[in-house]
Amino acid sequence: MSRCPAHEFTGTVAAVKRQHDPEQHCVTTLHTARRRRRRPNWAAAASPAAAPPVEPPEFGVALEPVLETPLVDASLAANDADFIGFIRRQYKLGDVRVARGKALRVLTALQMEDSGVQALSLQRDVLPKLELLEALSPGLGWKVLKACPEEFASPEALERWRLAAAYLHTIGIPPRQISALFARHRCLFKQAVAAPDNLRRLFQWLQRDLGLEAEEILKIVNRVPAVLHADVEGVLKPRLRFLLNLGLSQERVVTALQRMPELLGVDSRLLASKAAYLEQAAGMSRAEVAVQLVGDPAALLCSLAHLEEAVAWLSGELGLQAGLLRKVVARGGVAKYPVATLRERVAFWRGLGFSQAELTLMLDRMPRLLLYPMHAPKYQLKLAFLTEELRLPLSALVSFPAYVSYSLPRRIAPRAAAAREQGRDFAIQLLSRTDEAFAGWLGWDPEEWQAFAAAWQCKEDAARWADPQPPQPAALDCRDV
Repeated sequence: MSRCPAHEFTGTVAAVKRQHDPEQHCVTTLHTARRRRRRPNWAAAASPAAAPPVEPPEFGVALEPVLETPLVDASLAANDADFIGFIRRQYKLGDVRVARGKALRVLTALQMEDSGVQALSLQRDVLPKLELLEALSPGLGWKVLKACPEEFASPEALERWRLAAAYLHTIGIPPRQISALFARHRCLFKQAVAAPDNLRRLFQWLQRDLGLEAEEILKIVNRVPAVLHADVEGVLKPRLRFLLNLGLSQERVVTALQRMPELLGVDSRLLASKAAYLEQAAGMSRAEVAVQLVGDPAALLCSLAHLEEAVAWLSGELGLQAGLLRKVVARGGVAKYPVATLRERVAFWRGLGFSQAELTLMLDRMPRLLLYPMHAPKYQLKLAFLTEELRLPLSALVSFPAYVSYSLPRRIAPRAAAAREQGRDFAIQLLSRTDEAFAGWLGWDPEEWQAFAAAWQCKEDAARWADPQPPQPAALDCRDV
């Protein structure tokens, strides 16, 4: 039985690597999790690059096939030139016009490379590529052919796909994940042929200049596939410079990118316009904008029109004065929520009997108050515990609104039970203390408190105050079918 093309690539490229540097070949096959995080090269990360350095060729293990046996049946073709008939039968296409159009584009691209080509040859131009693609993911061959016929036609396509996969392996991405990456982002096949140097510069920038590990690089590419097309020098580095110019440290910029990779997909001019609006309308300082970008980057990913609507609602309908407005926008995380959602949450608090003055005081003490959907069962249970078990009025939340942010089964209820065990009154402000400080308040060692909390979880009260489970979909009754 003939070997799968992807397996052949594994052997040939690995053999070349051993000839290039046998010791390095052994090193790069070690588990990538043992690699130390590279120190980011911040001078290069945001500044225009000089002439690219001359580097030795980099090799690695190839794309790893999902299937051991390719799903390409060459016998479906009447002859070596029967491209259209083969494609129709291989992929069960109903409309011959699509296959004919792609065939023409492939042939035209081939003839631009070699004017002597008169017709497509399945054995020479098509089957080797389809066998590799189908081994990675069934149906991938037609998807790539349909998406980028000119790049598929290139005589160098197969080798460039393999070298791109080999390079990704040298930066620590396992073969299976490389295969999944190519199958998920078909533009990789196009970029590997049309702009292989740009693709390599992208991954070098992410790994060497930003110091990202393989898993973090995969997260960015999967969340923001547009970076595969983006020019590092003309697009990505200016976006990084904008983040640095906000006053963020280099490490915090990477933290923001790890948390919200979509930041790389936003034009720095749009981010700058949002930052300027927050400084002007919400009174935030540039440093506060930068901190918000790191702590809650989604707030700056929403549209400028949405930011304007949210700020206008907070200052107008909710009546927040300048100082509190700045605090709620900068630290409250509410800017990314629809105004209808915020209005609904404020209406709920008012329905509980809280006045405008009390709501203002609660927001001042806890700017993130409106992030919590108090109408949800989980939070209704917290309010019930406050009034039924602690026997406190809802107005107690005015002095300590952070109560709603703590876990009822893991923090509030066990601590209240421990205070009751000691015959002591429980003030909800005790929730803000660390476990060690709370144990000291009880007069216990930290180990005693941990043992009590673990034992409490096995009691009946623990089940009573557990977080409500989301409703399960009703089972299908076969009699109704």
